[in-house]
Amino acid sequence: MPVLNPIEQGSRTLGGEVPETLAAAVRDACAAHYDAARHVFDYARFAQSPEFSELRMAARALADFDAAALQIGLRLTFWLNVYNALVLHAIVARRALAGVRAVGDFFTASQYMVGGHVFSLDEIEHGLLRINAPRLAFGAKPLRRDGPRYALAPYMFDERVHFAMYSACRSSPPPAAYAAKGLAESLERATCDYLSAHVRLSADGASLLVPKLFDWYAADFGGKRGVLEFVLSRMQGDDIAAAATRHGLRLRLRYAEYDWTLNAV
Repeated sequence: MPVLNPIEQGSRTLGGEVPETLAAAVRDACAAHYDAARHVFDYARFAQSPEFSELRMAARALADFDAAALQIGLRLTFWLNVYNALVLHAIVARRALAGVRAVGDFFTASQYMVGGHVFSLDEIEHGLLRINAPRLAFGAKPLRRDGPRYALAPYMFDERVHFAMYSACRSSPPPAAYAAKGLAESLERATCDYLSAHVRLSADGASLLVPKLFDWYAADFGGKRGVLEFVLSRMQGDDIAAAATRHGLRLRLRYAEYDWTLNAV
């Protein structure tokens, strides 16, 4: 699968404005085509829109953008926005209107070139944002730690990125663009909003139904005990507070199935 933003002869680059321009393109796409109340995105209208043209132009500027020059505090924001832009771009460009699972290599072959290096969605998520943590896919290889692509990774891992990456389906966090200023607060708000929408207490108050992400990536949160601590520290409501008081970290975890159905209008 060719990259979606190859370097083009005579293509216009935006210099230091590239990260801001990309974020603006994602933000504009979401403002025009995403319905937060219903968690649906109008991909068909987006494909014919000026916002899609804006996103493609911003993506082209990534191809020869020197991401290595980004300051320490900007890398996490930058790669989150690259990831979310690429998902939106790939849904249209790869005609994934039957859902990302219908395109078997959606996450491994949907690619952007950034600074002359090619990255798939899978490599951005696991190689960069998760700092070379193991993937789910059998046989997937990490980025080479002595290679130029891994050198572009953020300097620290923040487990809340799981709630900021858009996967274009019903169980996905919402699409969004992030800014370096106030990023910690934005990630915390995205996390709490997602947990509020997806975590449920069982009728007997002895178990929590949590998103499948916590099953797939339990190690990112310190195992099952870490998952419970992470979730309980962010959940509001007397019922969950009472259950936490009664059972503490003995609360059982159950995992909701991840719904990969495309969240199209």
